[in-house]
Amino acid sequence: MIDLLLRNASTQDCPERLDFAIDNGVLVDRGVGLNYSANHEIDLYHRLLVPGFVESHVHLDIALMNDWEKPGRPKPFRSPIELNQAVEQRRKSFTLQEIEQRAGKALELASRHGVTAMRAQCHIDPEIGLRHLEALAAARENYRDRVTLQIVAFPQQGLFSQPDGLELFREAFRRGADVMGCASNLERGRGVGFRQHIDAALDLAMELGVDLDLHADLGIPPSVELDDLEVVHTARRVIERGYQGRVTAGHVCALDSAAPDVADQAIALIREAHISVISQPDMYRLGRDDTYRVRRGLTRVKQLLSAGVNVAYASNNVRDAYRPLGNFDLLEEGLILAYGAHMDSIEELETLLKMSTYNAARLMRIDGYGLQPGCQADFVVLDAPSPSAAIVNQAEKLFVFKAGRLVAQNQRKNWQFGHPDDFRNLANSLGRE
Repeated sequence: MIDLLLRNASTQDCPERLDFAIDNGVLVDRGVGLNYSANHEIDLYHRLLVPGFVESHVHLDIALMNDWEKPGRPKPFRSPIELNQAVEQRRKSFTLQEIEQRAGKALELASRHGVTAMRAQCHIDPEIGLRHLEALAAARENYRDRVTLQIVAFPQQGLFSQPDGLELFREAFRRGADVMGCASNLERGRGVGFRQHIDAALDLAMELGVDLDLHADLGIPPSVELDDLEVVHTARRVIERGYQGRVTAGHVCALDSAAPDVADQAIALIREAHISVISQPDMYRLGRDDTYRVRRGLTRVKQLLSAGVNVAYASNNVRDAYRPLGNFDLLEEGLILAYGAHMDSIEELETLLKMSTYNAARLMRIDGYGLQPGCQADFVVLDAPSPSAAIVNQAEKLFVFKAGRLVAQNQRKNWQFGHPDDFRNLANSLGRE
């Protein structure tokens, strides 16, 4: 007797309607017409089953800092530098309890939208110390049955603001950080170039044996040469030092400012270094000073994908001083990217869904991820028959499972696909706790 049997699921990788057998939190079998006795059996009526969404880059410790009832900017957009100053001023007053509570609400919202794994950027600096890390570590423990959380030690005030700045980051890893962060733009005004910052972050990541997650090339200059790109310097160093497959670069906006031949060379190096790239919703932030031919501020998503680079997308900021938008909803972010990156064919929409699931899981190096036997049973039932329908219709996440346990159930009055009677009283039949 197994725990759960799902019947007649649509999937992205098989044209047939499949059954899935789950026991002890693991997917033990898949196929057509499986013959198992189960404690709970559900007919999905051809709805789409996908592995859990992976939110691979988000500033969790400052998320939801805005007014929930009246979201939006209280004042018009200022420069990114001024926004960063505003965040610095506010977060100095954050208590550990406040950060933990907001992070908990954010994880609940993400789980409701089908996120089962997340990589959270966590502000660490000499002035505030490890308060943010302590709060996120507590939230990670509280929500470990709903979301797998990796914590990035993010250098909010650079790595060289104090003589012993790197020691603070070593302590962060002793206290629960998982991934080394990197943001050379935050060394502003200290005479520290991006190469020195990136080299120091990579050195520390290799010393500790952890992955490196960097904010790279956040601006969109009129033009850029190959040696000016942070991601290119990173790729060269990674290749030299044999750390391929352990580095992720977020944003990489300036790559779109490069001439085609320069971009080709940069992408070849990114591919050779096995650096994953995360596209962020930077359209809200960049190009605001353009009075005509307004630039989108996105990296070269389709070109990177065509070259074989592992590309994901993420929310980055959710309802904070930087971006007052977002819901930790990767179908929503995927639709935004579909517009911005001109990805509207059926094949491209299917790729978008993979970017927020398989590709994001790959860069986080999540073991046992997917819909094959032996994988952990983290998955989402979407009220859609196909990936493109899920994104275009913004399908509801009907059921969210973490390790085979139902952790979220959602229902719309006007369903996109099927009828609500199909699933009436399902939560009771599953014995959700």
